Amino acid sequence: MAVKLRVRSSRSSTSKLPTSGSAPFLRLAYSAPEADRSTAADILRYMLPATKALPFVKLRSNDQPLWRPESFWHVASTGDRKKDVNLGRRYARLAIAAMKADRDRHLIASVVQDIISDTMTRGQARGRAQPSAAALGFLAEISEYIATARLP
Repeated sequence: MAVKLRVRSSRSSTSKLPTSGSAPFLRLAYSAPEADRSTAADILRYMLPATKALPFVKLRSNDQPLWRPESFWHVASTGDRKKDVNLGRRYARLAIAAMKADRDRHLIASVVQDIISDTMTRGQARGRAQPSAAALGFLAEISEYIATARLP
């Protein structure tokens, strides 16, 4: 964008400005920064799309894209211990995949924290705190995954 300025003098005719009668062209130069792809990836990471799609994650009633879920462990018992353990193991595999997809290193910690909270809440109602079978299956699968993971 170039702007040409003309100078008019309110002085008397005895003191003259330069004979060209105009100032040199002024040029404004601006170059926008290149798009940073990591910014888009960070925004996507904060939205947690894979985490929010997990079947055991409870979202808030009026969930917004950047809000954290209400609970990371919302599982109802089927009444069959073996089915619940297998369900917990399946949920652990889904959580590991979501953790990788969302690049969220803290997902498993959030789930474990809510498992503990759920155990304490259920324990108050029954008089003793004992994790559900699904929670035990989840923790067993995570433990096996950690034990077999290849370290760099």
